[in-house]
Amino acid sequence: MPYDFFLEMLYPLPLQPKKMFSVTSFYIEEKIVFAFNKKNKHTEDNGIWVACKKENHAALISKINSFRIIKNFGPKTWLLLPEDIDNFEEDAAALASLIKANDPLIGNIPKPKKSRL
Repeated sequence: MPYDFFLEMLYPLPLQPKKMFSVTSFYIEEKIVFAFNKKNKHTEDNGIWVACKKENHAALISKINSFRIIKNFGPKTWLLLPEDIDNFEEDAAALASLIKANDPLIGNIPKPKKSRL
C-alpha cells in the first residue's frame, strides 16, 4: 500500500480501510477521514486525499498550505496533499497530528445508502 509511513504515524487509531472508486479510503468509526490515491494515470492527483467539507477548505489550507484541490474532481468534499511536493512527509506528519487530535475540520460522515427494494 502506498504511504505506509502515514499509517504508522496514525498508530494506534482504529482505522478501517475500505475500497472506494479504485482508491483505498480510511474511516474512523462512521467518519471517512482520508484516502490514498496512487495511479499511473492522472498522477497530478496522487497523494493523500483528505475528506473535508468545502466550507472548511480555506481553514485547512491555512494549517497546511500544500493542500490543493483535486484537479480531476474540482472543489468537492476532498483536498489533496500531493505526493510530488518537496515537504510531503513533513506535511503528512502535520496532517497526522490533526487527525490524531480529532480536528473538526477533517472527516465527513457519508450519507446512508438508500436501500434497494
